[in-house]
Amino acid sequence: MIELFALALIRAQIAAAAAVLLVLILRPSARRLFGPRRAYGLWLIVPAAAAAAFFPSLADTMNIGAPTRPLGAWAPKLVVLWLAGCAIATAVLVLRERLFRRRVDQGRAGPAVMGALWPRIVLPADFTQRFDARERDLIVLHERTHIQRGDPIANLFIAGAGVLCWCNPMIALAQHFIRIDQELACDATVVALRSDIRTDYARALMKAQMSGSVSPLACGWATHPLILRVSLLSRREPSLHRDIAGFLTMTFLAIMAMVGVWSVAPRGPDYRDLRPGLAPQMDPFTGAITWVQGE
Repeated sequence: MIELFALALIRAQIAAAAAVLLVLILRPSARRLFGPRRAYGLWLIVPAAAAAAFFPSLADTMNIGAPTRPLGAWAPKLVVLWLAGCAIATAVLVLRERLFRRRVDQGRAGPAVMGALWPRIVLPADFTQRFDARERDLIVLHERTHIQRGDPIANLFIAGAGVLCWCNPMIALAQHFIRIDQELACDATVVALRSDIRTDYARALMKAQMSGSVSPLACGWATHPLILRVSLLSRREPSLHRDIAGFLTMTFLAIMAMVGVWSVAPRGPDYRDLRPGLAPQMDPFTGAITWVQGE
């Protein structure tokens, strides 16, 4: 059983890395065709592909193809190493969150939303001095939109994926770009609600660029590329038909990623390793597989 789990872990890391590469290639086109909100949804392909790796592959289901060489005695060691890495990654995540909360208490953090289950808006001590009344309203609207969209919960899952995939550099890269796409999607949602705020919104973004970094669990107002965010503010919102087409496209790609991983993933250990001396035999009428004593 532990060997099957170790193989599934390896398959999941490879599938996730390939999915990240696919999303990085598709996200500019998706943003141009369907808007930033649907482009942000592209990242669902990554967990979908990784989850499919834990299901028996098509070769396992049909008992075809050459079996993968078992990991043998390395399987428990790989699992222990993975668990140790997860523990260290969790400790680093908790430390970064505590440091951010300390900066919040000192008034040196924000604007941001912190807290996944009970989110709250964090504002810096100089908030009223740095921003005028209209800019303050837009910033608060932006952070409330994060909460309404469920982005704090999404950040919890993103951080969890980073912990589980601590050994996968593509996941670390994905964490950077997914947070950018999250902010772009939130910007698009706010501008769609109030289309007359683009100029003031861009000015508030430029003023907030002096803000420091935020926790991996927080939604930061100005921790992402300024030029890209400002340039996208001038784009028109995609039509309803294009938005629906984007949703269907993202769903289709996620399903195809799962099917692709399931169909091409290598087989696990041969069942003959678990049943020494037995060989598979297929019933010609029912197709059922039975195990009989081999020659």
